[in-house]
Amino acid sequence: MKLPSSLFAKILTWFFLNLLLLTAVLTLFFAVQVRMDLDEFLGHQGADRLRAAGMLMAHDMEQTPPDEWSTILSRYAQIHGVDFLIVLPGGLVFPPKKKKDIPQDVLARAENILQRRGPPRMAAHSAGLENQKPHLIMHSGKPARWWFGIRLPLFLEASYRHLPVLLLAVSDSITGKGFFFDPLPWMAAAAVVIVISVLFWLPMIRSITQSLARMTQAAEEIAKGNFTVSIHEPRTDEIGRLARTINHMTARLSAFVQGQKRFLGDVSHELGSPVARIQFGLGVLEQRLEGANQERVQDVMEDVDHLSHLIGELLAFSRAEMRRQAVQLEQITLLPVVQASVRRESSSAATIEVRIEATMQVTASTELLTRAIANLLRNAVKYAGNAGPIKVAAQAREGQVAITVADCGSGVAEEYLDRLFEPFFRPEPSRDSDSGGVGLGLAIVKTCVESCGGTVSAHNLQPKGFAVTIVLKG
Repeated sequence: MKLPSSLFAKILTWFFLNLLLLTAVLTLFFAVQVRMDLDEFLGHQGADRLRAAGMLMAHDMEQTPPDEWSTILSRYAQIHGVDFLIVLPGGLVFPPKKKKDIPQDVLARAENILQRRGPPRMAAHSAGLENQKPHLIMHSGKPARWWFGIRLPLFLEASYRHLPVLLLAVSDSITGKGFFFDPLPWMAAAAVVIVISVLFWLPMIRSITQSLARMTQAAEEIAKGNFTVSIHEPRTDEIGRLARTINHMTARLSAFVQGQKRFLGDVSHELGSPVARIQFGLGVLEQRLEGANQERVQDVMEDVDHLSHLIGELLAFSRAEMRRQAVQLEQITLLPVVQASVRRESSSAATIEVRIEATMQVTASTELLTRAIANLLRNAVKYAGNAGPIKVAAQAREGQVAITVADCGSGVAEEYLDRLFEPFFRPEPSRDSDSGGVGLGLAIVKTCVESCGGTVSAHNLQPKGFAVTIVLKG
């Protein structure tokens, strides 16, 4: 059996399995009780009740002739809710008509008990073997019945002596409808145990699982790159220490990432001017050279242009990251933003189709959203522009708007999808530095979208194609 995945459900499941196990043990106990002593199983109260009823019936039968014993047994049967029979030595049964209802093994056992000598009280303290006890506890089937017998002395006036008889109580229930064993006190005790257990377990379980749920939610936010989360758990146990450790880790990660981004921005800014001067100098030198020397300078200029593009991407990435807190969001119409991005990235080698309602609006920054969509279109044109039309569509979803940029290319290997938005990540071999990418385009998209309070994800299309979906507040 597969257990539920949540810790709360698992603990509750084990709790109820524990109760089920206890119930099974008790059921097994009742099922094998046929070999137990009457006093051990029924307890002193049940045994005394059976003996008391038997003595009363014996007293009444001693005052009446045998032909009226059946009436006495019927009266006591109505009072106690079980059938009573009397077995005398020699196999005589009262009421006589019920002898055919007694199984032969029950009747043989009764006659065996009656053939023993000595008073009933003394027989109970004999060698201790089951077949030497003056009690009878048996179960018969078809129909299922429980047979309880106890040996009693019956004084017969005609012979002026006590005759040992066996009083049989018959019931279709092991409890004898409460006459032998009253289950209500035990059920009440079990209910009290369950209620107390639930009252004690539930607060503890909820205390643990709620704290873990909050820490799980915080950890998920940290995994997304949101280092502003903080966990407030005023606990002194292991969970409280774990929460404080997560807060400390978050602060360290935030400082490290911010320092890294600031370093990238500073380096990119410092490299920008020297690279620009190198480009200018190489351009002047190219005009003054001829032949093979001019070709060598052109090769160097291509490398410098690639370096300049890398520096520009680094600057765009670092600025987008550092400006998250200062972004002013507003309601903007989506279609003009997409059209501006299409005009910026359109190419004769690719067809871009836009399917967006003219009145659809989103909550975002115009500059950041334009940059994000433009980067997505640039990637689609570069890697799948010749494979088919590139489609930009938007759909409203319960207060949100999903913007999808899809192409007809070969897509990306499934194992790379979760890493596409990492800085400097390029899935090999289809997208590498040879094709002009530096691995920052989708990282910039992610930064711009998250600065607008949205989310971005990528997935492959069937049978072919690749799509990136941006979800923003409507």
